[in-house]
Amino acid sequence: MSALAVLVVAVLVVGCAAPVNQRLRTFDGQSGYRYDTLPKDGNGDDLFVVLAFSGGGTRAAAFSYGVMEALNDARHTNNRPLLEDVDVISSVSGGSFTAAYYALFRDTMFTDEGRTTFLHEKIQFQDELIGRALWPVNWFRLMSATFDRINLAAELYDERLFEGKTFRDLMGRKPYIILNATDMSLGQRFEFTQDQFDLLCSDVASVKISTGVAASSAFPGLLSPLTVKNFAAEGCAYREPTWLTKAKAHTNPARRWVRGRDLASYQDAKDERRFVHLLDGGLADNIGLRGPYAALTSNDSGWSVLQKINQGAVNRVVVITANAKTKHRTTWDRHESAPGLFSVLGFVTTGPMDNYSFDSVQLVSDYFDRLRESFQNYAVCQRRLDACQGEPLPGVARPVDFHAIEIAFDAFYGSPDNDRLRRCLEELPTSFKLSGDQVELLRRAGYVLLVKSGDFNKAMTAVDAAWTPKNASIDPALVERACPAPPKATPGNPLR
Repeated sequence: MSALAVLVVAVLVVGCAAPVNQRLRTFDGQSGYRYDTLPKDGNGDDLFVVLAFSGGGTRAAAFSYGVMEALNDARHTNNRPLLEDVDVISSVSGGSFTAAYYALFRDTMFTDEGRTTFLHEKIQFQDELIGRALWPVNWFRLMSATFDRINLAAELYDERLFEGKTFRDLMGRKPYIILNATDMSLGQRFEFTQDQFDLLCSDVASVKISTGVAASSAFPGLLSPLTVKNFAAEGCAYREPTWLTKAKAHTNPARRWVRGRDLASYQDAKDERRFVHLLDGGLADNIGLRGPYAALTSNDSGWSVLQKINQGAVNRVVVITANAKTKHRTTWDRHESAPGLFSVLGFVTTGPMDNYSFDSVQLVSDYFDRLRESFQNYAVCQRRLDACQGEPLPGVARPVDFHAIEIAFDAFYGSPDNDRLRRCLEELPTSFKLSGDQVELLRRAGYVLLVKSGDFNKAMTAVDAAWTPKNASIDPALVERACPAPPKATPGNPLR
């Protein structure tokens, strides 16, 4: 093809760029991609399992894969995999690749071929993404105001991973997948769910999965923000859910009121917010736990677990967080001179996110502890009232079995080998290009940490008293291949 023909094709492609989302003509608040519209298929609400996957590129994708693989092997009553009891997966960035891929291709994902395809082929796309950005035809496409680097990435993800599937393809069964991005104007979470898209008078079912994953993993600087159109000005007969109306009341605690105000802004500011610009979900919540925390502690959610508990539908809650955080060693404090620009930028974009993630995990754990304590106090008080023929205490939620489980590299400690393994995992780069051995080490680490978790084994024993954990370990040779030890200095060959 001649250079002129290539230019003509490129210009035509640019002219055909279209919004990534479509208008919702009529709001009904009941249909579309919502938790309550998903068929249960044997996965009821009695045992409510939530997974939260952190960001971190291929590192997070492979680590969360190992956790899911262990859940698939964790069999309880009637040999049922616990993975089939998962109700919700909330994810950001690298973890969103694993969550979305599982929702679409779960039947083959954990076979030998499926594991190799996903871990060693499909999510190792960094070189190809760079190559596409450097391809001359795409230079013309990137000149368009409606096509940017994030759209190029979404195209690649669609071809390599998601096969043109949309959120409509997730409506066949649980789990409910929540891909989290960050609204740049609000600095708040933006979910790719119909509850969120209702506010835009838009239909999430028509949005490609690759688009949601691209927004969730749009790390600032490397990828441009993803733009979605707000159709609220055109209208769709939208009616606020009761919980949102109540949340906007100024009498509420600040956190709830601000969240309600921010959500309402999509409808209230119809002229100011015609477009919504989204970046990496880790900027607002790098662990994917803020949405589940709201659902666990309040009615301010389209899938409120608290409401289901009080209705008697949920008797046991298990929350498992896969946290693939980094902790790079630095030499900053050895020198009087201040760290350079790139060091500062690296800290600004990752340091606060890691601290915020720690707080989120602790919030869930502390909340469960408070509920257990309140249930115990209630039971003691009720027994005393019963002895005096008193009336039952009003307004106290019934007791539920809660389990909060964090799977993180920090659990490798207590020996030189474990310390070396932990450092190796924490210092792997946040990219989509890791060696085969590094990917296998991450996958194996996720598997082993879950199987050996004391909190996880307590949860499984509560589900099935006959539960017996599997033996699992990591081959030291794999650690050596993934993270070779630096050479040692010798008298004849000092290291400098």
